[in-house]
Amino acid sequence: MKALRLLLHLFLLLLYTSAASQSLFLEGEVVDINQNQPVPYATVGIKGKSLGTVADENGRFRFAVPATAVSDEEQVIISCVGYNSTEISVAALQQGRQRVRLAPAQVSLKEVTIKARKIKTKTFGRRGSSTLMAANMFTESNLISDELAKEQGTLIQLDEEVLLRNFNMHVAFNRFKYVRFRLNIYSVSDGLPDRSLLKEDIVFDVTEPKGWVKVDLSKYHIFLEGQDKVAVTIQWLKSEAVDGNSTSFGVSAVPVPTHAILFRNKSQDKWKEVSPGYLSFYLTADSYRGRNKSIATETNPEEVYALPDSLKYLSFLSMEAPVTLTDKYSFGDSLQVGHFVQVNGARLYYETYGQGEPLLLLHGNGQSISAFSRQIEALSKKFSVIAIDTRAHGKSRDDVTQELTYDLFALDMKQLLDSLHLKEVNILGWSDGGNTALIMALHYPAYVKRIAVMGANLFPDETAVESGLLALFNRQLEALEGKEDEQSLNQARRLRLLLHEPNMTFAELRALKVPALVMAGEQDVVLEMHTKAIAEHIQGATLKIFKGASHYAPQEVPAAFNRAALDFFAPVN
Repeated sequence: MKALRLLLHLFLLLLYTSAASQSLFLEGEVVDINQNQPVPYATVGIKGKSLGTVADENGRFRFAVPATAVSDEEQVIISCVGYNSTEISVAALQQGRQRVRLAPAQVSLKEVTIKARKIKTKTFGRRGSSTLMAANMFTESNLISDELAKEQGTLIQLDEEVLLRNFNMHVAFNRFKYVRFRLNIYSVSDGLPDRSLLKEDIVFDVTEPKGWVKVDLSKYHIFLEGQDKVAVTIQWLKSEAVDGNSTSFGVSAVPVPTHAILFRNKSQDKWKEVSPGYLSFYLTADSYRGRNKSIATETNPEEVYALPDSLKYLSFLSMEAPVTLTDKYSFGDSLQVGHFVQVNGARLYYETYGQGEPLLLLHGNGQSISAFSRQIEALSKKFSVIAIDTRAHGKSRDDVTQELTYDLFALDMKQLLDSLHLKEVNILGWSDGGNTALIMALHYPAYVKRIAVMGANLFPDETAVESGLLALFNRQLEALEGKEDEQSLNQARRLRLLLHEPNMTFAELRALKVPALVMAGEQDVVLEMHTKAIAEHIQGATLKIFKGASHYAPQEVPAAFNRAALDFFAPVN
């Protein structure tokens, strides 16, 4: 009996040691090199990666990273507004709490001569407060997530010489007791934030559940000269949840094609854009030399780009999930599991995970593999997951001249499966991916074992999707006229696809002989009666409507979505 207990003890010890070895814990303390005092809320990040954290008010930090995601030689960059950044190796931060010293930045004060002229007080940015969409910064309390250092913002045009008075933002919803943010203002290079224009740290708290938040900037004496536009962002530093409340926070926005939401998950992560999106951020400033019009004189974006109710709370930023302690890979950008294949005049990128029956994941319009970031881990425990960027999406490329069609997507997938010597695969398709899955089942039945579709539609009219959505797509397409860069050309191709396809019929669905799961959100842009009709016309199909969710159910309710998919593809006998 003693031997059995000893064996069990050793087994548990080995199990604990193995689990602990999967993560590295990095910790340190950030202090001012001259005063030896803590530097509160310094940012800590590994360059180019979604890994890092923020020091607390005492300058201390501790965070975990997947052991497979970093090497000992990689450098952790530690920085704070008003200080020169410094670097320290991953290996050093594993040796217990290291003291990191930051030197105050040398501020060179150049002489500014302002000629006597009439000063005008103007506002720059978006003053609208309606929540046509909300850019979420934090959701899903049941998931492992470190929101510290997450940053989002927008570009704001300015006059040639301005003295900033205040910053304003509209909170769509705040379920926290409070959230502490840092305000950052950057110069702009190639449409993305570049270098900080601030000399002092600006930290503020949001306690209101919703509404306008105003930050007084007058005491910081921020005079900006020669900046055609700036990137204004907020960075998450600290928060306190309310017992019993879901943890979510979002900033109001509208989907204006000429604007994009900027975001990154950590301080050294790469900046990304989500378009269309225009955050409710604006600056009030004294203008000494004019150049740009105040936003107050612009057409109200809410009137031009109104969305249906089912799109009012789109969480575009939730498409990019941060690396968690259990992630070995950055989904959609992983060299370890990524592959390219040449098919049908396109170079397609795909990633493979897990073992078992093949399961092909097809994302939606304008998305990429990362759209399934909250599904891949769960599904790969049961299946050999093949997640792909369809042509003109993500890392997949073609010559941008051919019009996109779902028939073309389906043929691409057939040729991909041929290259992998696969038939009878399971297919999970979301939105456009669901349309492609249906066409594959119709045109290439030998390649399909089961299909699950989320938010699919058979044709693009107001009997299938929310009224007003097609008008929105037309306006977005008009805004792209005359643009010849690859990104704009691909965006226009994707919009034309949404406007003119698919062109299936309910009668065609009666020919399907494969098991099918038809899913949608309760507030989906695809009308519920259309989703139900799809399920009714596929013999033996199962219907699943996710309560309280929209077209983005895989991101909004991942646990329920994953359970529905697994119950369908891998039922327990």
